[in-house]
Amino acid sequence: MSYSRWINSGFYTYWCSSKLYDKRDELFACHTSLDGQYMFTYTECTKFIENPEELRERITDQDLTDIELHELTLYMKSFINDVDHSYDQKMSELRGGQ
Repeated sequence: MSYSRWINSGFYTYWCSSKLYDKRDELFACHTSLDGQYMFTYTECTKFIENPEELRERITDQDLTDIELHELTLYMKSFINDVDHSYDQKMSELRGGQ
C-alpha cells in the first residue's frame, strides 16, 4: 500500500510487503530519491511519530524541513493504523470472528 508517490510528494512511501508474525517488525519504506531508500520498522515509526527530530538523524541524504518531517509522520501514522487494523483483523479471524 502506497502512502505517497512522487507525483504529489517529495517522498515515495509504502508498506513493504512482508511475511512476518509480529507487527512490530512490519516495514515502512521511504524513498527520498531514486538512490535514497530507507526502511523503518513499525516500532521505529512509533518512535519517530513521538519525536520527529530523530528522522533527521536517520534520513541522511537530504536536509528535512519541519514541513517534510510533519508530512513523513503523517504517512507513518497511516502505516501504523493500517498495520494495526490488519493484525486486529487477523486475530479476529483466528478467534472465529469474535
